[in-house]
Amino acid sequence: MSPKKPRKVAIKTEKAQKCVRWLTLGLGVALLYALALVFEISLSLAIADLKMPAMVTQIIVLIWALAKIGIAFALICLYQATGYQKWALAALLLAASALMGAVLKNPESQFLVMGIEALAVTALSLSLFDLGRATHRALEFPAGFIFIGVILQILQSPLMAYVGVVFLAIGFYLTLKRLMAE
Repeated sequence: MSPKKPRKVAIKTEKAQKCVRWLTLGLGVALLYALALVFEISLSLAIADLKMPAMVTQIIVLIWALAKIGIAFALICLYQATGYQKWALAALLLAASALMGAVLKNPESQFLVMGIEALAVTALSLSLFDLGRATHRALEFPAGFIFIGVILQILQSPLMAYVGVVFLAIGFYLTLKRLMAE
C-alpha cells in the first residue's frame, strides 16, 4: 500500500478573499483579547492583592467570545469556498466554545468548557496551517505559536498561563501580519 497523499485545497479566489478578510477581523479581535488578558495577568502577577473588577473580566470574556464567533464565521465561509471539512469542524468547535463559556457557569462543568476551548483553539491553529498551505502564505510559524500557547495555558500555573497568552498574542499578531501582507 502506498502512503496517502495530502489533499490539495482548492481556493476560489473571490470567495476566499472575502473569507480571509473576515478571518483577519476575527483574529484582530482575538489579538485584542490576548493583549487585554496579558495586561490583566501582568497586573495580577505584579500586585498580589489586586482584584480586577468583575466587569473588566466579563468584558474580556465577551471580547474572546466575539472573536471566536467571528473566526468561526470566517472558517465556515472558507469551508463553503473550498469544501474542506476540517475548517467546518474547527468552526463548530469555536462556536461551541464561545457558547459553552457563556452558558456553563457551574464549577463542575469548567473541565468540559476548558477542554472544548483547548480543542477549538488547537483546531484554529491547524486551520491556519492549512490555510497557509492553500494560499501560499507562511502561516506555519504563527500557527505553531498559537498551538504552543494552548498547551502552556493547560498547565494550570499562573506563570505558564501568562506565557501561553503571550504566545497566543504573538501567534495572532504574526498571522494578521502575514494575512494582511498581500
